[in-house]
Amino acid sequence: MKNCAKRERRCGKKKLQFVIDSNEYIFAFGPSKNPVSYAFLLNLLETGHIHTVRITRTIVEEVNRNLSPEAFSEFISFINALTTIDENFLVPFELGSKYEFMGFKPADAFIAAYAEWVGADALISENRHFLAKNPTLPFKIINAENCLKLMQASLQ
Repeated sequence: MKNCAKRERRCGKKKLQFVIDSNEYIFAFGPSKNPVSYAFLLNLLETGHIHTVRITRTIVEEVNRNLSPEAFSEFISFINALTTIDENFLVPFELGSKYEFMGFKPADAFIAAYAEWVGADALISENRHFLAKNPTLPFKIINAENCLKLMQASLQ
């Protein structure tokens, strides 16, 4: 453990990778400014060196459709500070089909396929359809509040 502490201050802390569903961004940057979603995203920004965020073009387009131009600009600034946007065509079609077969709606199936494709530890969403899905998926599906707890636990 001593050698570990000498090599790196964060040694032994798990770096988590997240895919964040569009609803979290809309809740945080939209007119309602949901305090939990906003706190979650702010925490990610503050600990961006610890955790990784992945985002696909589909999520960006959905957020764009649901925010004012000013709020969307704020969202883009946030995304640019954390990550880059992956294009949809990179995700294998077969993964999306797998999730549709499992009962996901097509748009949700794509997001789940993307989360698996990037190797996400968790998909963060308030979508009750996601939250009710099979616990044997290769990633967790949790809401912003529970993700904040998970992030805090990974720092201990």
